Amino acid sequence: MKAEKKEYYEKLPLYCQLAETIEKKIDSGEWNVGTCIPSERELSSIYNMSRITVRKAIDELERKGKLEKVQGKGTYVLNHQIVQNLNAVYSFSKEMEKQGKITSTKLIERSIIPADARVARNLKIEAGSPVIYLKRLRCDESGQAIMVEKTYFDKDKYPYVLEMDFDKDGLYKTLEEKYGLKIDKATERFKACELTLSECQLLDCPIRQYGLLVRRISYSGNQLVCYSSIVSKGDIFEFTVSLG
Repeated sequence: MKAEKKEYYEKLPLYCQLAETIEKKIDSGEWNVGTCIPSERELSSIYNMSRITVRKAIDELERKGKLEKVQGKGTYVLNHQIVQNLNAVYSFSKEMEKQGKITSTKLIERSIIPADARVARNLKIEAGSPVIYLKRLRCDESGQAIMVEKTYFDKDKYPYVLEMDFDKDGLYKTLEEKYGLKIDKATERFKACELTLSECQLLDCPIRQYGLLVRRISYSGNQLVCYSSIVSKGDIFEFTVSLG
């Protein structure tokens, strides 16, 4: 964590810091839907915080729909996500480019990291396996970041992603033209989310901002290529769906 981000994080109330830590465990898949999380007493011991602080963190996550308290049993991870199947190939980020909302992309991180539970599940690899991690900002014509896009590749299958030059062409265009990997199939899941501290900072918005989270698995034919998560501010986009 960079010094300024760490300082910004540490200025938050303790219960907010703990709530974000717990939320990351849920979002990464470390604590799956239906899991009974550690008790208030256990969390208090693990994080060296008072039970009042722990209770406020849990209340906050219950308010956000991440957790549910069950009297006499414990606190459980919830899933209120609805998966909608679209009847045509559709890419959220590509659609934003077509509409002119995204005009440039900034690569802010490229590294090799161990796959957490969620990434491993979506890439169909073992947890802890090395993956190539790309973190990019998608920007509008004024240079304002409107989306944070994180993309993961199995390092053993796609080692050349580490060397790819994105300055001239985009990620998917380079994959297609240089490596013959045309992304022609994908699944996307949409859900509302509360932006993390780092996302609020990157998108230059106040903390506790709500947004849209898109999780995408991309294929070339039947070959799984990559997994992405895309986060945007909720007040940027409006969707219209025509039925029938």
